[in-house]
Amino acid sequence: MHSRGRAANTSTMELPYRSPVPFSKQEFWEMLGSDLLKSDTDASGNSRVKRRPPIVKTGKFKKMFGWGDFYSNIKTVRLNLLITGKIVDHGNGTFSVYFRHNSTGQGNISVSLVPPVKAVEFDLERQSVVYPKDSKIFNCRVDYEKVDRSKRTSLCNYDPSKTCFQEQTQSHVSWICSKPFKVICIYISFYS
Repeated sequence: MHSRGRAANTSTMELPYRSPVPFSKQEFWEMLGSDLLKSDTDASGNSRVKRRPPIVKTGKFKKMFGWGDFYSNIKTVRLNLLITGKIVDHGNGTFSVYFRHNSTGQGNISVSLVPPVKAVEFDLERQSVVYPKDSKIFNCRVDYEKVDRSKRTSLCNYDPSKTCFQEQTQSHVSWICSKPFKVICIYISFYS
């Protein structure tokens, strides 16, 4: 993750893409660290093999990453923001990008997928984001989106003698994309 200066209030992350490598069933189980292919001997001395139905039924290898694939944790006096995400490569020329977002406080947050050729700059003087022309090689659509909000009052972070209104937000977003490029850039901006 590359984070520009504190004044810019932006984080950019580059995620290298590697094509999934096809595995034989034996290589797949060995990769998982399973001993299912090894022989066992029972109490009577007979040899038997433990068998379990395969996890991947389609025959295609599905590469899935965990929720720690990328994250951005931003804390200001009025906003506490955590964004985590994961990537799933479906092995058929598409992949999905999932985000979880938790925030406490008030502010505007934007999470975007941008192609690596699309430079995004922050104009410090005007406090605005400058977007160049959209690139047609980036093919993504929102697949799912959900937002939950709750409101409460608590002691203010900047002055504990005062009571502040706090809004807590949780959102889940998933994009499904085709793969015309090798690197995904995730652009996060916020205003508090």
